[in-house]
Amino acid sequence: MKCNNCNREMNQHDEFCGACGSGLVVSPATSPNSCPVCMNEIAPNQTHCKKCGSSKTLFVDREPPKELASESEKSTLPGIILTFIGLAVLIFAFVNYQSTGETLRTSGTDPALGLIHVLSFPIGIVGLIVLIAGLYSLRDTSD
Repeated sequence: MKCNNCNREMNQHDEFCGACGSGLVVSPATSPNSCPVCMNEIAPNQTHCKKCGSSKTLFVDREPPKELASESEKSTLPGIILTFIGLAVLIFAFVNYQSTGETLRTSGTDPALGLIHVLSFPIGIVGLIVLIAGLYSLRDTSD
């Protein structure tokens, strides 16, 4: 069997040409009761040739299957959402750190307030990581 696009020899079970990548579509054989490969007679109730095992139909000129998502179809929404969440967490952590620090300086030592003040820094780091992940995701979809 030969490829309709580049005329190179193809295996009878191939769905795409190995040389040019042209896909194949089902089209009936030359005669409804003959094998498209060895031209042996095939009974009307059979779907495959008893001599060579080929199907009654040939595959000719089908588009290759589309990938799950092409580069142009990728959504930027998750990247935008991650960016805004990361930015919000980072701003919250910074404001919280500043306000608890000021309160601790003016009102004395409160263990709960001290813990909130100390935890503001790791929360800010998490916000920064999420912000970077969102921006990285947006960079990947803009290419």
